[in-house]
Amino acid sequence: MSAQPMADESIVDGVDVDRLAAAAEDCPAVDALVDGPPAGAATYLPRRRVTGIRIEDDVVTIQVRLRWGSTVGQLAQQVWSAVPPLVGRHRVDIVVADITEPATRG
Repeated sequence: MSAQPMADESIVDGVDVDRLAAAAEDCPAVDALVDGPPAGAATYLPRRRVTGIRIEDDVVTIQVRLRWGSTVGQLAQQVWSAVPPLVGRHRVDIVVADITEPATRG
């Protein structure tokens, strides 16, 4: 039986990183949360890492791979509608690090 993480372990500066990541990933224009360049967004928690979310000072950075066929405007609207109750006083910056490949017809 593996130990479940304690709820407090996912809280960084008043933000529940797990809930924030889930809310962002649920947005239809988001294919996935990603780390690496350009923002290097990741949060390090005890015994694990949450990709695509960085919290520092008064800013939450959410770095994503945009789903092909979605616009940046749609992405922004979806994310900014989903996350305000989860980020408190933090400003939200969205970084599009990648775009999925278009579906090929076969």
